[in-house]
Amino acid sequence: MTIPTPKTKPVELIERIGPEIFRFETPGDYLRGRLISIETTDIVGKTTLKYIVHDEEEDRILSFLGTVDLNKKIRESDIGKILEIRYGGTDPDAGQGKHPIKRFKVSVEKDK
Repeated sequence: MTIPTPKTKPVELIERIGPEIFRFETPGDYLRGRLISIETTDIVGKTTLKYIVHDEEEDRILSFLGTVDLNKKIRESDIGKILEIRYGGTDPDAGQGKHPIKRFKVSVEKDK
């Protein structure tokens, strides 16, 4: 006696795309979206924060790495809120031999 092979129903698959990497490079670069998560990641042996944001206007997921300034201004309690981040340029007062500090204006959705 042979057991009949069950017929499988066709399944529609959609591609799942990971976050696009967003870089603040030019003063005035701007990002607005809902903060989804804050993760730690390893960059060249150094642990840093990575932020994941949903740009609801363009319906895309973006990620960007934390900096000294961003890590001070974005909090875990901001997850689920809209953020607006504008890159203002580098701090001209950085000491010689040091990487210049990037400065940002960060605005966060007000608590209800």
